[in-house]
Amino acid sequence: MRILKFLAVLLAVLPGVLVLAGCQSPATVAPANPLVGTAWLAWDINGSGPGGKTYATLVFNPGRISGSGGCNRFSGALEVKADAWQASDIAVTRMECAPELMKEEAAFLGALEAARSHRVEGGLLTLIDESGQTRLRLVHLPRPPAQPGFIGPEFVRGLPPG
Repeated sequence: MRILKFLAVLLAVLPGVLVLAGCQSPATVAPANPLVGTAWLAWDINGSGPGGKTYATLVFNPGRISGSGGCNRFSGALEVKADAWQASDIAVTRMECAPELMKEEAAFLGALEAARSHRVEGGLLTLIDESGQTRLRLVHLPRPPAQPGFIGPEFVRGLPPG
């Protein structure tokens, strides 16, 4: 008899518990960085335009950035909030390249570390420092279709999109 009473109470209460459980709001999730999974080619570094032989790139991963300064590979942490941003703890390989390439790479990495906000307009990513000065402009590199033996994107430097 006790078991029947217990089952009757359980069956009476259980639907209410399930209904209330279904009314909970989902857990709040921080917005993801929309740049994650994208790759960019430096077009303009500190207003000097593209270098003739430098192909500095920037790749976004969750909470991290990586790429090439044109000679050396780099990787670092990235914190993005709305349009605010902070790259930090950037580690760089230490290969030696031609002096002009090393100079342009140092300018690229310095501009990357100085950036505090960004703006995306079409296929152009602009990184801006604390004073509001444009430090880097980068052109989006679309993901190429998979090809056997294909290592990187093929592109021709030309005018930025827009």
